[in-house]
Amino acid sequence: HEDFTRWTDFIDAISFDLLGLTYPDACIGSMRDRLLLAALWPVLLVLLGGAALAFHALAVWSLMGRDLVRSTKSRLLYWAILV
Repeated sequence: HEDFTRWTDFIDAISFDLLGLTYPDACIGSMRDRLLLAALWPVLLVLLGGAALAFHALAVWSLMGRDLVRSTKSRLLYWAILV
């Protein structure tokens, strides 16, 4: 009944379907491929962010002579609070 679902109407405005905004659904492939891609892109984004963080910490450590563990911990704390 609409009385029970009206309060969730704002969720329809929030969409994380970035692939649907860039590519038509028919271009990606079967429904299985679209669901797999839609489920995995956030995981890949987190892994890419972690790799970027690790490379930045390595660059800071190698160029400035700072402690790698301290640099990595401070960046990880920042990202943990942000997320």
